[in-house]
Amino acid sequence: MSVTELVGKKIRHHRRSKEITIQELSRVCGLTVNYISLIEKGEANPSLNKLHAIINALEVHWSDIMPTKDEQKVISEKELSSY
Repeated sequence: MSVTELVGKKIRHHRRSKEITIQELSRVCGLTVNYISLIEKGEANPSLNKLHAIINALEVHWSDIMPTKDEQKVISEKELSSY
């Protein structure tokens, strides 16, 4: 799993746990439904400003969506093994 996929997965988790639809999140953060969907699937690499808008809309912290130290280690190991 890449960093982009992991962040997207965490965003989806927080959105669903707060029972917010993609449409509602789109309206609050100003991003399109399609773009949010791509982020959640790990198919888009959003800018920090766009992530900030999502974080604010979900009322979570950066640490809630960023990879933990253990997750970073796993991602790095997988990247190294792919060479």
